[in-house]
Amino acid sequence: MSEQPADTHPTRPHPTGPDPIGTDAYLTVDAVWNGHRFLGPTTFRSDGERLHPVDDIPSRAPHHHLGGTLFPRLTDHHTHVGLTDQHAVFAGGITHAIDLGWVPAVAAGWLADDLTRPAVAIVGSLITCEGGYPVNAGWGPPGSSTEVGGEREARLAVRANIMMGASRIKVTLNTEAGETVDDHVLHSIVAESHAQGVPVTVHVQGDGQTARAVRAGADQLAHAPFTERVDDELIAECVRRGIGWVSTLDIHGWGDPTEQHGIASENLGRFARAGGLVLYGTDLGNGPLAVGVNERELRGMLDAGVESDALIRSIAGPRRPDDHVMPTVGPRLAWLPAPPPAEPDALPGWLATARGLTARALTRAAADGTLSADAPTASPLPSTPEDHA
Repeated sequence: MSEQPADTHPTRPHPTGPDPIGTDAYLTVDAVWNGHRFLGPTTFRSDGERLHPVDDIPSRAPHHHLGGTLFPRLTDHHTHVGLTDQHAVFAGGITHAIDLGWVPAVAAGWLADDLTRPAVAIVGSLITCEGGYPVNAGWGPPGSSTEVGGEREARLAVRANIMMGASRIKVTLNTEAGETVDDHVLHSIVAESHAQGVPVTVHVQGDGQTARAVRAGADQLAHAPFTERVDDELIAECVRRGIGWVSTLDIHGWGDPTEQHGIASENLGRFARAGGLVLYGTDLGNGPLAVGVNERELRGMLDAGVESDALIRSIAGPRRPDDHVMPTVGPRLAWLPAPPPAEPDALPGWLATARGLTARALTRAAADGTLSADAPTASPLPSTPEDHA
């Protein structure tokens, strides 16, 4: 597993004249995602921290027609923050990241609201059996896995992770790497997690492990199953229970699809067509994956049979129950230089142009003229500390 180099972002001087990040700066974009669909041209008032949709612009107020598309969030649902450069991830368009396993004391530090990187949610340590995956896999440091030998130890492991800030729990079922927790322990992990109000994500690998996770009451699979064909009845049960599947297709070959890529893609396609909840996730940190929004991952999902609307929801997420309400955006956001494409086949490449910004940075760049829909390769991320305040 290799760490990707960080992008560099030159510091720009502050503009002269009135502060463009004051409470009366206005921006207009071509489109904004409200959690369910794209809304057309929208004007926002910037208060320096968030963008608020407005109908009218006061006379003489600074107004910048930025164009492009705004997303309140773009989420990678499977990352390993300890193996990645999160500043580069944010610059590449990912505003929110789910860390699926690291040393709890270290991961807890990522919960700090550092606006130079994505907002992070954590699972803490991965829960496994004694000597189980990924204890000896080599990619996680000591303490990134918790080995449990019985139901009481499993419950204590769940509580310990939650006390360190975990908002979900992850357990591994990988029979290809050796032993796993038994069904009694697995059920105890799920029951304790649910009693504490947090969902459970399961790594399934090996024959029959998807069924075990479903029977135990798992809320999410960390990967589209890639070592076995999941039968239609089990897929239907996943859909009925609302179990989400995180895609992670691109780890199977990194652009040169393997047999496991084919298995995962076929399973994911049938799951999506059955109405299952598909979540964009890359397992970032696992090999040479794109930093930021991964075009290959999105392309693989589209090719597998994930419809265009579901593809966007998998990364941008449902946000509001009201389909007509324009969202308040910030402090993090993603901006794309162009409006949404008409053709579904263009979505992966378009989404990969996303840039992670704060509302403050976007407002400043719009005022400076350093962020333009005509300059998609420009680097919009300021490095001045006040731009991340």
